Amino acid sequence: MALAWFPPNSLPPHLEKYIYRGDLKLVHCQFMQRARWRNETYILDGVASRPEPAVCNGDAYMGLTHVEDRLMMGLTHSRTDPSLGVDTRLGIFGSPVASRRVLRTGYWIIPPNVRHLAIAPLSDCPFDPDVVTIIGTPRQATMATRALTYFTGRVVVGETGPGTCSSSWAAAYLSGDAHFSIGCHGAFSVMGIDSTELCVSIPSEQIPTLCQVLELWRERGKSLFQEAPPNQEREYIKAPYEGPYKDD
Repeated sequence: MALAWFPPNSLPPHLEKYIYRGDLKLVHCQFMQRARWRNETYILDGVASRPEPAVCNGDAYMGLTHVEDRLMMGLTHSRTDPSLGVDTRLGIFGSPVASRRVLRTGYWIIPPNVRHLAIAPLSDCPFDPDVVTIIGTPRQATMATRALTYFTGRVVVGETGPGTCSSSWAAAYLSGDAHFSIGCHGAFSVMGIDSTELCVSIPSEQIPTLCQVLELWRERGKSLFQEAPPNQEREYIKAPYEGPYKDD
């Protein structure tokens, strides 16, 4: 999927028809899934499309709104104390301080730097993307990340603490480096990706190199993986056995 962020007063006129004004109230990652499976383009303004109250803080990480105070205090996703007269909840983190520590490692775009977030399938994208997000199997993600490393030697990193929107596509946008995520509670529940999938987000300027390497591999018949059935014993010794080593 293609993603692009537009500061205030920078959206090209030909894209205004894609600004979402429909009845659906979804967070941005749900619109990403719709773009992925329905081949649709959405431009979100952080107002018309957002549910109230917010399902999560993903739109805030995208710069479409402010991060809520309860999240900054570590209360939104932490375990609750029933002795305080609140409903018992295990939460994502065992304490507010654990939540705040993870928040320090996250990526988010500070408002009002962004006015619109554009989302489209890469195969039919009416704008120049800032980031391309690939959702696929670990094998597909490995092919993509290895292709990025092939000529540069730069490894692709991932983080498990922050939400996928923060640690993958926002991270790629802000850092200029590709970032992968093995998922988060929101990715598998709110966004609804399959439990066998993960996300790799790549700055758009690296996509030509990625495609160049993949095309080279295809032309040369490079096989990155053995095709034998998974989780079965492999014959790792490929050289003929010539007997034990001998002392000179």
